[in-house]
Amino acid sequence: MSTSVDYEVFSSNAERNGPKLEIFIVSDFTGETAETVTRAALRQFNARDIVALRRFRSVDTADKLINICWQAKEHNAIIVCTLVSQSVREALMHYAQDMDLKVIDLMGPTLDIISERLGVAPKGTPGTQHILDENYYRRVKALEFSSTCDDGANPNLLPEAEVVIIGVSRTCKTPLSMYLANKGIRTANVPLVPELAPPEELFSLPSGRIIGLMIQEEALCKIRRDRLHIIGLDPQKAQYAQQGRVSEELSYALGIMKSMKVKIIDVTGRALEETAQEVLDYLHEKGYTFAAE
Repeated sequence: MSTSVDYEVFSSNAERNGPKLEIFIVSDFTGETAETVTRAALRQFNARDIVALRRFRSVDTADKLINICWQAKEHNAIIVCTLVSQSVREALMHYAQDMDLKVIDLMGPTLDIISERLGVAPKGTPGTQHILDENYYRRVKALEFSSTCDDGANPNLLPEAEVVIIGVSRTCKTPLSMYLANKGIRTANVPLVPELAPPEELFSLPSGRIIGLMIQEEALCKIRRDRLHIIGLDPQKAQYAQQGRVSEELSYALGIMKSMKVKIIDVTGRALEETAQEVLDYLHEKGYTFAAE
């Protein structure tokens, strides 16, 4: 398999002026893990205008490393790697030492310590987190279910949902549903609109499996105004983003949530991952478990 390369500049400023820093993501599979960790670190530096990422995928032999290391030397790049093969990892460290390259090994130390404690050598097989096992197919089915039951569609399927997200427009119901579905949890979401009664099926569900999303009024107004700008509409002319309308919707939604005695989460200023983790923690506290976990 040949080495695949993805190149991404964080912003047009970096592309136009040249990045101050290049980071090479080197992986023997997709590189998603290394890229996620790298992006998380970069958020601490407000570095979007000065950093570029280049991802090298399927680097599963030592021979493929030589050209990558020379490129890193030329661009004075940092290498962030997730290589499960010990021989490939050792080859990279050897080349890096000879070329005076900075390498951040995300996988090696973890594998070494676990191996030492267990007394068992790691498999060294790339991509084992993507094995097509039962959990994988469960995630696929959960994603299909959540797509089918997005934004109130197919309410007759709500009894089959493991989690149902409710809330007004622009409270991240769909992204949260997809995030949970990617963990193998069948998730539906239902919008709460004053002029539209929630589906009857919603009220037949155990309240412990329903999550209500709330948000502060000013924050929601801004989100909706920004959304209207993006699609080319004037926020001043659209009731959707007016404070009175937003207040009415939030009051209506809160009333529904309280009457149903569901878990309410304030998503104001919160990352999707943070909200998702609170949902999972709550469900575990209630004693709900899922086959994928």
